[in-house]
Amino acid sequence: MLSLLLKFTILTFLLLNISLVKSQFVLDETISPNCTNAREIFANASSKFIKCSIEFSRPITFCENCIAKYINVLSSYHNMSLITNNGTPCINYFVNNDRLGIVQTLYENSVNLWNRAKCYECFELKNGTITPYISNQTVTFLELFSNFSSCQNNTEDEAICAICDDEYQVLQDYFFSISNENEKIGVCMDIVDMMNSTWTYWGNKCCKFRRHKEYGFIFSTVAVLVTTVLFYIIAQIYAKKKQPTIVEQTRFLNTLET
Repeated sequence: MLSLLLKFTILTFLLLNISLVKSQFVLDETISPNCTNAREIFANASSKFIKCSIEFSRPITFCENCIAKYINVLSSYHNMSLITNNGTPCINYFVNNDRLGIVQTLYENSVNLWNRAKCYECFELKNGTITPYISNQTVTFLELFSNFSSCQNNTEDEAICAICDDEYQVLQDYFFSISNENEKIGVCMDIVDMMNSTWTYWGNKCCKFRRHKEYGFIFSTVAVLVTTVLFYIIAQIYAKKKQPTIVEQTRFLNTLET
């Protein structure tokens, strides 16, 4: 009896799975061309975005160069919710009925990559939606970076550290003003990478120049301090020499005088 029940349970399980597989095939066969076309558009958009992300990963200009492709990913995914098949949104066939969640995973990975790089801070938002228009803070940073680069390119190599120091300091100060120091990536990653490259260049080229200036300042400070101390010591010695010598009379001398 137990053996028969076990066989029946196994048979029921197999039939149930076969029916699920059949229903899945039937479901795929009933998807309209409109839905499959929408899926193809999303697949192409995702592929182009991933390719763009890899191409512009070093140096990092990912946000600037991949904005259009990222917007295509968002719009093509959203369109699958707008297009219907017999009253059912196409997105249901590719998300809700997909155990692997391939479409959903690709979409979420694209969004997570974009947000992790804080690319949204490089562009303007309109009603909470990303646009391809560069934000004001990005425009300002690029202008300051252009000023520094122009000074760098139009100055003799040995004079860059002295002549371009003001442009460098202004650029660095503005970066700090727009960057959140409490976060690992304080601002749009394109800007972070540009600033990191600038720091590396400036550090390798101009640290010696800055150290020489600092050494001069330190030497001047020490010289002033030593001079002040010496002046104080000499003044004390001279003052002691000028003091009159006071001789106290003894009691015996006072007795003779009386």
